[in-house]
Amino acid sequence: MPTFVQCIKWEGEKPANTVRLILVGKFLRAYNQSAWLFQCCMADHRVVKKYVKSASQNIYFVGFPVEKIIEKVGGRKTEKTPYGFDVTLSAEEMPAPEAYEPWQQTVETVAASTADYHALPLAGVEAEREVLKRLRQWPLACKTPMENTIFLSELHQLLNNK
Repeated sequence: MPTFVQCIKWEGEKPANTVRLILVGKFLRAYNQSAWLFQCCMADHRVVKKYVKSASQNIYFVGFPVEKIIEKVGGRKTEKTPYGFDVTLSAEEMPAPEAYEPWQQTVETVAASTADYHALPLAGVEAEREVLKRLRQWPLACKTPMENTIFLSELHQLLNNK
């Protein structure tokens, strides 16, 4: 699974009229400008804004299950890449580039489902206690299936980083 830093790097290397979808498990995610273009031009999805310590910046992303790609992409030109898919937008679809920064201000910050697990050197019983604490605090009914899947994946990684 790619790190946030890798995803941001790949996002920065894309052409301006491209939505870069990165495969993360069984989901596709669009980050930063790709998330903006995805929301503006392809589908009105909820955007998540999260501060990532390892990248030292806020990131913005949308995600959806891989099997929904045909529905989300429509008839747009799509190219398979080593990290997922690139979707090319037509010139008529493209919003003004100066609209990106105001859009960033409209996205609310979402509390991280867990702390950056790489920064938590927990082992054994400490890790298990941390997982139980986070499970008790997680508002399962208020979260989307994708958020719950990501949360469980992070807990699994926390336990396996012993």
